[in-house]
Amino acid sequence: MKSLGKDKLLKIGIGLVAGLVLIMILLLIVHACTKKKNSYGDIENKMLKAAVKYYKENENLLPQNPNEQISIDDVTLTSLGYLKNMADLVKDKEGVTCTGKVVISYNNAKYRYTPLLDCGDAYKSETLASYIENHVSRVFTGNGLYDLNAEFVYRGEEVNNYVRFDGHNYRIVKITDGHVVLILNEKFKKVVWDDRYNNTRDRNDGLNAYYNVDNGEKSRVAAFLDEVYESDTLFSNSAKTLIAASDLQVGKRSETINYNDGSIEKSEVYATQYIGLLPLYDYINASLDVNCHAAANQSCSNYNYLNHFDYNWWLLTADSQTNFRVYRVSNYGTIDSMKSSSNGYVRPVIHLVKDALYVSGDGTEKNPYTVK
Repeated sequence: MKSLGKDKLLKIGIGLVAGLVLIMILLLIVHACTKKKNSYGDIENKMLKAAVKYYKENENLLPQNPNEQISIDDVTLTSLGYLKNMADLVKDKEGVTCTGKVVISYNNAKYRYTPLLDCGDAYKSETLASYIENHVSRVFTGNGLYDLNAEFVYRGEEVNNYVRFDGHNYRIVKITDGHVVLILNEKFKKVVWDDRYNNTRDRNDGLNAYYNVDNGEKSRVAAFLDEVYESDTLFSNSAKTLIAASDLQVGKRSETINYNDGSIEKSEVYATQYIGLLPLYDYINASLDVNCHAAANQSCSNYNYLNHFDYNWWLLTADSQTNFRVYRVSNYGTIDSMKSSSNGYVRPVIHLVKDALYVSGDGTEKNPYTVK
């Protein structure tokens, strides 16, 4: 066999070196192209993990009361050594500057950590309340979202206020003090409002106190709703971290009273509850009929998104003219004063925590809002 010449060997060597160099260049290009970049979600997760680690080591700083909130910003987490500098986290996003904080709340005996990132026009974490306030126009006539009684209230027959929460369908009643108020939009359980013995009536017509502040007795429907909340019938444990404690407005009113700013119902409250029913004034305010002012007005069934069921359902409010009658929405949408010992379906009402984050949806029935 003839030996290879020096020139040929040199050419082969050069070719091999060039090939290796080319392979290395290609590998570097592939690495640069596939190098993981921080998405905005990644940055939020880094903030969350940093805050969890910090407060795990500083538990004495955590909130202790229901709905109490504290927050810690990215600058503080960075200065304490728990988080990279925000500029480094977003350096792959040209021209973008971000700030962030993590809100920590104590709810249902659990701590909830919510990362909020603000990157200007590029990206911004939004709560459901702020998303609706920023993206849904307020109206003055017709169906839609109204600025009413210092609250944002949905009114009319056709409104895009659907929410899918923990596998169930809800409607947004209003936004009050940063809390989105939801009412179940599904057929649920049928119960008596109350069927205790009534001394005045000398029979089991029930008592119309949802909760008696003097002796601590709960109505049957209040006890039933407590059981619903404590069980997994409607809410998983993770979903309960999104439900805020609120004061149930249990003030009584007569059928002819025309005040619908909530002042009558708010005159007596059952404090710090996680589940309840809809106060009468909220049902009245949902109607656009100009003749709907009081429980006695049958026109409250008109132009009202809450009236679309073929069954009756209980309200939270009792009739002040008796000690045994409460208000119930009929299957026609009218408001009836009924014996509390009657049967009716319940439509549970909950308040979402202020920091419940908007995930997706436009509020339509086909594309409801979702939160986390």
